[in-house]
Amino acid sequence: MAVPALLELNVRTLYLIGGIVTVCSAGAAFLTWYLHREATALRAWAAALLLTSLGALLLRFRTSDADIALAVVADMVIVAGFAVMWLSLRYANRSHPHLLRPLMVSLAVSLVFLAFFVALRALGAGLQAASIPFSLFLGLIGMACAREIWQGRRTDGLQSRLPATLAFVGLGIARIVRAGVLGLEVLNVLPPGAAAATHPYTLYATIVFTVVVTYGLVMMANEQASRREAMLFVER
Repeated sequence: MAVPALLELNVRTLYLIGGIVTVCSAGAAFLTWYLHREATALRAWAAALLLTSLGALLLRFRTSDADIALAVVADMVIVAGFAVMWLSLRYANRSHPHLLRPLMVSLAVSLVFLAFFVALRALGAGLQAASIPFSLFLGLIGMACAREIWQGRRTDGLQSRLPATLAFVGLGIARIVRAGVLGLEVLNVLPPGAAAATHPYTLYATIVFTVVVTYGLVMMANEQASRREAMLFVER
């Protein structure tokens, strides 16, 4: 009985650390974007992290584990935030600066997440009906963000795109692994408790890669600024 209690304490501590890291990373991203307004990825990442913080705050109002509706709303907010990040990168690579379209598509993505939840709930996934698509969507969106950041090298050739790309890949893998373990446990392929045992590791990986993504995007903004200053110096 001592092991589950210790595990719960570790997970709660990681959630606290994750909340602090998310807010601080959002602040760092927004401050860097304020200094380098052309770095649209930082603005989108700050928005994604702030929506993640909002989703986590909504979860604090849950009165019990059975309060699944509030958990689903919080998950939808976080999924929408990450979708905004992906769509901002996608439209930036394709020279579509309009903000309304990414917001509308991100809302559609969150509604698709809701549809997955309803379907899994109907199939008897229980409390994991929200956790499985949540981790899966974040993982897939993280991979999509990595693809868009890497494709951006065709236009600017920034060397600092590599750390940000790898960090998004790591974030995506961590969340997909989490979704896979949850799904296999629901299907009784893995024994009960397997998801709880691996949760601290995937959560820790998510926190670490969130920091690295922020650092990578800041590096990209600084490299862009350095190139622009060098060009102005040559023109003079």
